[in-house]
Amino acid sequence: MRLLPTIGAVTMMLGTQVMAQPGTRLVWQPVQEYFIHRDETQQVQAGTKRLNSFTAYTHIGTDFGFHGQAEHEMDWLTDEIVVHLSQQPDAWAGMWHSLAGQARNANRVMDFTRAYPEPITAKHQPRVSAVMIEAAGRGKIKLEIKSPVQELRWSQMIELNEPQYRMFVYPVASEAVRDAKTLVWTAEPGSEVKVSGLFLGVELPQLPWDAYAFLASFAKIARSYSIDTGFVRDRAHIEEGAFESVSATGMYVLASAAAAQESVGVVTPDYARWVLARTHEAVKKLQTARGLLPHFVHRRDNAYRIHPNTEYSTVDTAIYAQSMLLAATMLGVPAVAEDMILQMQRIEYDLLRLPDGHLSHGLADDGVTLLPHGWQDWGGETALVMLMEGIANPQQRPPPMRTPGKAWQGTGFITEVQSLFHPDFDSDAPDAHDGVRWLSVRRAMFGAQRAYLPKRWPQSQAARHGIYGLSAGENQAGNSYHVGGVDLPDQKLVHPHYVLMSATLHTQPAEIYELLERMEKAGYFPPWGMVENLDVDGRSYLPMEGALNAGFEALSAYHLLAKHRQIPDAIHQASQNSPQIRRAMQLFYPQAPSDDSAAVEAAAGR
Repeated sequence: MRLLPTIGAVTMMLGTQVMAQPGTRLVWQPVQEYFIHRDETQQVQAGTKRLNSFTAYTHIGTDFGFHGQAEHEMDWLTDEIVVHLSQQPDAWAGMWHSLAGQARNANRVMDFTRAYPEPITAKHQPRVSAVMIEAAGRGKIKLEIKSPVQELRWSQMIELNEPQYRMFVYPVASEAVRDAKTLVWTAEPGSEVKVSGLFLGVELPQLPWDAYAFLASFAKIARSYSIDTGFVRDRAHIEEGAFESVSATGMYVLASAAAAQESVGVVTPDYARWVLARTHEAVKKLQTARGLLPHFVHRRDNAYRIHPNTEYSTVDTAIYAQSMLLAATMLGVPAVAEDMILQMQRIEYDLLRLPDGHLSHGLADDGVTLLPHGWQDWGGETALVMLMEGIANPQQRPPPMRTPGKAWQGTGFITEVQSLFHPDFDSDAPDAHDGVRWLSVRRAMFGAQRAYLPKRWPQSQAARHGIYGLSAGENQAGNSYHVGGVDLPDQKLVHPHYVLMSATLHTQPAEIYELLERMEKAGYFPPWGMVENLDVDGRSYLPMEGALNAGFEALSAYHLLAKHRQIPDAIHQASQNSPQIRRAMQLFYPQAPSDDSAAVEAAAGR
């Protein structure tokens, strides 16, 4: 497992004076570590620099590229960039990295005095005060920070005569860099150099770890939200309008409502209400099918519509609608809450039912073809779909779930997703639908997840550091969906979102924050938020900023904060205060009125 040096260690090594401001702590955020994710059979040709913008991205959710007369002479065959210019005394080559959004979008910049997304309040904003590059070789490398119109904001020339890799650290005056667009390194003519990583020194406000874990997780999903469109991009690095996630959009609105709570204060209540209204109006314009929303949308002919080859989704409609209903309740916007109830009531459930009585996963992108698979497997996703129908028709009784109390393949998030929204599943009373003791099942999963890696891979870096999470998300290369679980053999890909999703099950929340601090030091929980996945051996990780898991992480970090501080959990209180949700919840807990003491205690974070 690679540990980034502390600022003190780097300062000692280079004699460079880089001091964090009082009341802050300096943490290194990779802009890019040049490791390669690819299939073992994939061949990479030197000088070939065609990049797939969907899977090629920086560690800060942006794009990157190559420049210079000799850019095609650069090699990227292993986990480093190698530049050969000794035979080209007049040529130069290097790489540019956008610091905010895609490079072509001149409206997105990074303010080094407020490095997190703009809606985050000033006292929670970090500053960028240093740049670090890991390089070796002979010659010169020029570092530059440029504005959207290519005006120079900062530069530094490095004289290299280092056969082995070395960290070079340079201070940056934050106040002089308010509109940074690109961070560029260039190998000068005649140089023979190699570069393995590029980093920003981020001065984080000195916050308690419970507050910081939520702040970093919220900032992660906020980077994917567009104030212009009202949607959340599925991945932070893709352009607006290309591939937006409706369910992640709903979770961002709910996370904003949590962030606006007086006990949190990461955004203002006015901003949270604006996001609620803006998103509600944007999603209302979408064409539905049998009342279902698309899972993914894109912009075409100045309008959003379902993305080709995706689906109108029952579970994503359920996540969006319940997120918006809870957010509207928290923020005191009854008109939006009423609209969300009506939206759930307009769904044509009977036409979405499969022959066995369960609701289908949805409809194909033609809006007509019923998907053959249904919500019969036990778990949180199925529960959310059932609750959505229960809000519309409290008298509906779905058929029993298959294999009650057993998540398919032992996939982590399946036992936790429902509790992002509702406190009732913190109960150990048998539910009325399937007789499942949800809390016991969740605790059993939590134990199995924590035990799997130490038992199967006891010498692995993940096991030694106590990291766990056999769940679902992007695969190691970031080009397809991967589903792991504790019931599968020889699992080596960890999705650490489960650490946060299951965190409230831990009897000692402080130990979760200690784990997150260890992950930060290892580079798996940097200032830009938790990585998507990591190899159990610690050799590599996927830095993609995916919106779905970012939503899971932000909501989970809020619940953990509420439990740790023993303060009211506003999301769970909103669920308790919604009459429609309470009626729907009778499907699972018919003896649990809104003033049930156990539920109230759960909502209060006790």
